Amino acid sequence: MKAFRGLGSFLEKALGSTPEDLVGYFGGDRLRVRRAENMARMMYEARERLAARGVEETKPATLSIALPILQGAADEDRDELVDLWARLLANAMDPTLNSVRQLFIDAVKRMDPLDAVVLRYIDENKIGIVIAGGRPREGQPIGCDHIGRAIDRRYDEVELSILQLKDLGFFEEHRYTEEDADHEKYTHLQWWVTAACREFLRACYPEVKIE
Repeated sequence: MKAFRGLGSFLEKALGSTPEDLVGYFGGDRLRVRRAENMARMMYEARERLAARGVEETKPATLSIALPILQGAADEDRDELVDLWARLLANAMDPTLNSVRQLFIDAVKRMDPLDAVVLRYIDENKIGIVIAGGRPREGQPIGCDHIGRAIDRRYDEVELSILQLKDLGFFEEHRYTEEDADHEKYTHLQWWVTAACREFLRACYPEVKIE
C-alpha cells in the first residue's frame, strides 16, 4: 500500500514480513487505509529513533511483542502515544535492549496523551515521588501543582493522570500523618514511582539515565 512506501525493507527487518502481509493481517474493513497510515507513521518514527541512537544492526522483534505494538499503533494517531509505540518497537528491534514487556504494551493501550506527557516530565526531571496538593515546602517531593504549571495543564488533569498511572502499576499510593506544633494532625498523600514505571521509562528512553 501507498502508506508503506519506503518502509518495505524496514518492515522486513522489524518482523520478517511485507506490507501486503501486514495489511492483510488487519483485514479489509473500511478503516484499513487509515490504520495502515497510522502504522506507517509509527514505523517511520521507530526507524528514526534507531538511527538517532546509531543502531545499525537490528533484529526482527518477536511476533508476540511486535504484533501487539503494531495493532496498538494502528488505532492511534495522537502524537504522544504514537511516540511511545515507536519507542517500544525501536527497543524491541535493538539487540542491545530488547526489554519490552507485555505489561508496557498493555499500559500504552490504556493511556491518554496527557499520561504520556506526565511520564516524560517525570523521566526528564528524575522525579521519584509526587505529592498531592499545592506547592511543596523546601526539600519536599514535587507536587501535582508544580507539574501542572510546568506542562501548562490544570492540577486536576495532572492528578487524574497520576491516578490512571497508579492503576497501570506505575505508581504506589502512600499516606502519612504529620503533627504540627499545636498537635493538629494532617494526612499527606504521596505517589511513589514503581519499578514497573522505571523499567518502562528505561525501555522508552534508553538515552536517559534512570536513577
